[in-house]
Amino acid sequence: MNDAERNIMTILTISRIVENCLAYCLPPQGPNGFSVEDRRSKGEAIVALTAEGTPFYANCLNNGELGDKLYENMSYFIDDVFGENGRIVSVDIHNNVQVEQSLIVDLFKQIVDLRLYLEAFLKSGLKFLRENEMLESDFEELVNLDMRYYHAFAGKISCQLLVDKFLELNENANSYAQSYSKAHGNIDPHKDPNFNPDDDPSVRMLKNEFHELNQAMVNVLNSYGEDDPEFRYARDDVYAESEVFSGKRKPTDTKAYFKVYNSHFDKIIMKTQNELNNKYQAVASDLRQFEETRRAEIAAQKEKAEAQPEAVAKEASNGSDGE
Repeated sequence: MNDAERNIMTILTISRIVENCLAYCLPPQGPNGFSVEDRRSKGEAIVALTAEGTPFYANCLNNGELGDKLYENMSYFIDDVFGENGRIVSVDIHNNVQVEQSLIVDLFKQIVDLRLYLEAFLKSGLKFLRENEMLESDFEELVNLDMRYYHAFAGKISCQLLVDKFLELNENANSYAQSYSKAHGNIDPHKDPNFNPDDDPSVRMLKNEFHELNQAMVNVLNSYGEDDPEFRYARDDVYAESEVFSGKRKPTDTKAYFKVYNSHFDKIIMKTQNELNNKYQAVASDLRQFEETRRAEIAAQKEKAEAQPEAVAKEASNGSDGE
């Protein structure tokens, strides 16, 4: 571990906290819901890691409009997810974590946008370390593992969110068609040239959200994978099977089709998750040792500096006695 790697490690830690918030885009896995303590500890960590004087702050300060935008987006994200009265994620009076379901699309888009910015910093940092022969293999492997895991995990969640939004959109469009039919003498609305599902505000809203999710998915899947054949294979399958949303594919068993659609990144996630966590803990341990050694060196230097005036004074005193 060296100073440059330590600085990049803080950016990676922020990236992992942002990545972990993808869990809020889906229902909680356990019966007790999301952990209040986990939200609190992650919130305190990301606030500390993005404060003035941190490597993150310095990176934002030194990258012009791009840095300003990242700092602004990160501040909004922290307020929305970890704030006392978070707009998207909050804690209710019963001390339960609540996620505002109407803002799930917004949350996913925020995470995807932040990770794009953060990964640009990480890639730039790795390039600097490599060019200056300061990059250790364990650290490079850790960063690469995190990117692989994030893009697979975010890819899977984007699939699930798209399916959910597609089903919700169809349900609302069908409800509107039924209402239109009843209001027009039980005619078949699809044979009426005046019928347009987009006349319904809820259908328009859901269509917009679907397109926003689709664009976020493209951002996730197209910003990684050129050197990862397994990821590219899963991505190509997802893109091919996404034709179901436009009607080009008409599966006989929609439920089974979507189950497969949502599972293309599972193998990568399972292979990468434990390895990533173990590697992160190992590098974090190296970082703690590095910082302990650095603090000891600084303390020794300070002690030596404080002792020098005393030694000079003593020598001066001895000289006077000799006279």
